[in-house]
Amino acid sequence: MHANPPIVLNPHGRLPGLIAVDHAGRSIPPGLGDLGLASAWRESHYFCDLGVAELAHDLASRIDVPIVLCDVSRLVIDVNRWVDDPRSIPVALEGTPIALNKALSAAEREARQDAVFWPYHRLLGEIWARQTARHSRPFFFALHSCTRVFDGQHRPWDGGTIWHDDDTLSRHLLGHLGTEKGLVLGDNQPYSGRSGVYTVDWHSYGTGLPACGFEVTNDLLETGPDRARWASRLAGALTAAIDREVAA
Repeated sequence: MHANPPIVLNPHGRLPGLIAVDHAGRSIPPGLGDLGLASAWRESHYFCDLGVAELAHDLASRIDVPIVLCDVSRLVIDVNRWVDDPRSIPVALEGTPIALNKALSAAEREARQDAVFWPYHRLLGEIWARQTARHSRPFFFALHSCTRVFDGQHRPWDGGTIWHDDDTLSRHLLGHLGTEKGLVLGDNQPYSGRSGVYTVDWHSYGTGLPACGFEVTNDLLETGPDRARWASRLAGALTAAIDREVAA
């Protein structure tokens, strides 16, 4: 199986950090069609994190750290879940079966892992190793977007951190972003990392280095100016983490 490789922005970034964008992509490897789904699903938050790829490109122009984007849809395989997790390759969306995912053989599952999951995490690992060799305290930051309404529940948060091992970077980001009037921010909300968050944990757990994920609610990323505002906020907060030696 052939799949689009990860996209790397600022590959030689000079600042002490790494940004992972697990759910940036809409691409599907040749031969899988639309996975048996109606084409309208491509525009849904199930297919990818809406607005986050564009946000990452804007962020890359504002903070000089490497940014790695998975260009393959999370419905092919979710690179933010362990391969043995039943949710790694979802079989239905809101009761709609995903035909090409329902009856995968072990060999077909492994082919998706080899084409998408492992190349993405190997590349992240290589760049992270380079950053940890160059810098005493680089940050690891995983960027996501999420939907405002999920399972019929309205979410009040405009953005929120996700962390498990250590809340140092989360506390810094919430403190920095929280100075802006009107922003509603969540600490391990709307998703908690307490039970584990694959990408952040796999690359940083137990290292003592500042790390967390961050969700931006996707209705705040719909236009270029919307995304520019969030890119400026996040670049400012992450740069301040370096300046204040939260990361270094």
